[in-house]
Amino acid sequence: MTRLFCLLLTVCLALTLAGCHAFRSKGLFHPLVSVKPLKVGIATDYPPLIMKKNGQTTGLELEFARGLAQSLDRPLELVELPREQLAAALLAKKIDIIMAGMRVADAHQQKLSATDPYLISGQVVLLRLDDFKQFGRGARNLSMAGLRLGVVAGSPGDVLIKNLGGKGTVSRYPSGVAGLRALIMDKIDVFVHDLPANDYFAARFVEQGLTPGVTLLTREPLAWAVRPDDAELRQAANHYLAQLQHNGTLERMLTRTIPFYRNTAYSPNP
Repeated sequence: MTRLFCLLLTVCLALTLAGCHAFRSKGLFHPLVSVKPLKVGIATDYPPLIMKKNGQTTGLELEFARGLAQSLDRPLELVELPREQLAAALLAKKIDIIMAGMRVADAHQQKLSATDPYLISGQVVLLRLDDFKQFGRGARNLSMAGLRLGVVAGSPGDVLIKNLGGKGTVSRYPSGVAGLRALIMDKIDVFVHDLPANDYFAARFVEQGLTPGVTLLTREPLAWAVRPDDAELRQAANHYLAQLQHNGTLERMLTRTIPFYRNTAYSPNP
């Protein structure tokens, strides 16, 4: 009797498991076991980290978002917003994490919790190749009289140039692209802007004689941002980043995405 009971119990258990598998394969249990998507806030205004190309979102941050979602075994949902709306959306729980080339200092200023940095960025110059010897290796000559400088209004580059107290002229632009255009049209001599963007601009317009500086003029770590109370996601993001660093993937991603990345001296040298 005992053997017969065990046999019947085994058969019943096997049938139950088979039935559950059949229900799952038909999607009948999906509402009960569905996993919430990882909602990643982006602003496609920061080439080559996150941008639009041929109408499609692309860039390093998109690769990070896909990798983090996969590591968490969650589907990815991109939420594109203007950059100035990202922090509010995060705090309102409309998104889970910001992956948009955000400076650690900006995250802290907006009362957000930053992950470990994935890139030590900062301000570099973009200029013509003929001017590289004089202005491409530091900030020493950026104060000279007659120099026409360009910056993005209110940016760290703007603050840097103000602090230098130079004798040249400073033109302020609403975006990096606007500053790039001014340089190409010979309205300015040097454009001071973020490392990833200026390196990207130099690579795209190398035929016009543009080249980036090789010295960081400021030190601005870039990271992702989560809500201050979401320690679990912050820890998971840091773990994912640590894996990328450990196996060399992060370095390969940065080198592939950011032109001239290996040429830059990664310590401020005014």
